[in-house]
Amino acid sequence: MMVTVSKLIQVDFDVDDTINYSLLHNNRELLNKLTLTRLTAQSVGDVTVQVELFVGTEHYPYRKTIPILKDLQLHLSSQVMIPLTSVLTRSLHERVHSTVYVKVACEGQTAYEETRRVTLIPVDEWLDDTASNPWLPSFVLPRDPAVLKIVSSARRYLIGITDDPAAGFDGYQEEAAGVDKQVQALWTAIVNEYRLQYINPPPAYSKQTQRLRTPTEVLRSNSGTCIDLALLLAACFEYVGIYPVVVLLSGHAFVGYWRSDITHDDLVVVSKTPATVPKVGDKVGRTAGKPYVDKFGWRLTRLNFAEVLAYVTSGDLVMIEATFLTGANSFQAAIDEGRANLRNSDEFDSLLDIQLARTADPPVTPLPIISD
Repeated sequence: MMVTVSKLIQVDFDVDDTINYSLLHNNRELLNKLTLTRLTAQSVGDVTVQVELFVGTEHYPYRKTIPILKDLQLHLSSQVMIPLTSVLTRSLHERVHSTVYVKVACEGQTAYEETRRVTLIPVDEWLDDTASNPWLPSFVLPRDPAVLKIVSSARRYLIGITDDPAAGFDGYQEEAAGVDKQVQALWTAIVNEYRLQYINPPPAYSKQTQRLRTPTEVLRSNSGTCIDLALLLAACFEYVGIYPVVVLLSGHAFVGYWRSDITHDDLVVVSKTPATVPKVGDKVGRTAGKPYVDKFGWRLTRLNFAEVLAYVTSGDLVMIEATFLTGANSFQAAIDEGRANLRNSDEFDSLLDIQLARTADPPVTPLPIISD
């Protein structure tokens, strides 16, 4: 006599109402839960699992066959990976409704089948919360065409600043003073060539998200928010081989750079990226005698504020107020204001080190955003 499949296996499935491309790009899980529970004393055979994310007219499947389900419970959410090759997902300008389909069959019978409606968030929309901000380095885009344009025009200013016709951007091959001049040349080129203006963020239709402009969009519109401008400078620094940081305060963002790769390399040893997003406050020690480090080796939190301030005070880490790109402000004035941004530890949220994010395992890589 055939046993009803509902008496053999139970399926628990859950997915967020919204799906963010930048999190999937960084190996975050598509599903919150996909758990198979065996309801019989004996093993269950021939279990098949199918998950599909529908994107426009395209659909991206995950399939798994389990010949024999021996475990009492099997958690599959961390195994569900889907391809991210869709042109639509990488070029979305607005939110679109889509679906996630899940089907589990057991011994030739359908044990569970459900289609859940979800909303796809545009690729340039960032979830601005503590759990998601470790992935902000994906929005630093050194290969954006606008960055090369800025670097090319900045070389003329670098020649003038250094009084050297052979001057070029060679990162940390220079002493700290030479690194400062390279950054100053990039700053001067943006200020003089592009005349940027401050502007509010594009509408995101959510209180917890913010649309971020790419470097190309910043130059095209000659405008940007504090975080747009910070990401623009960070991309330029990374392109020329200077290690940038992005600092998040309560309601504000700015940028910084390391004056020496040697000092930077002493900062922290990056460990393997955790499978789940930890809460700020989860304590994981560095090496003995060193300050607290977040589980994400490239994120320093409020618990590290004194350490960050010490690097700034010693001159190893230079902070820059990126919004000063939009006014008649000198490079030194931007540095002074960047340092002043650290006046209140209560406003400090986190510092994200871009180089450490790139060398994590797996790395936090730039998003493959497709622009018009």
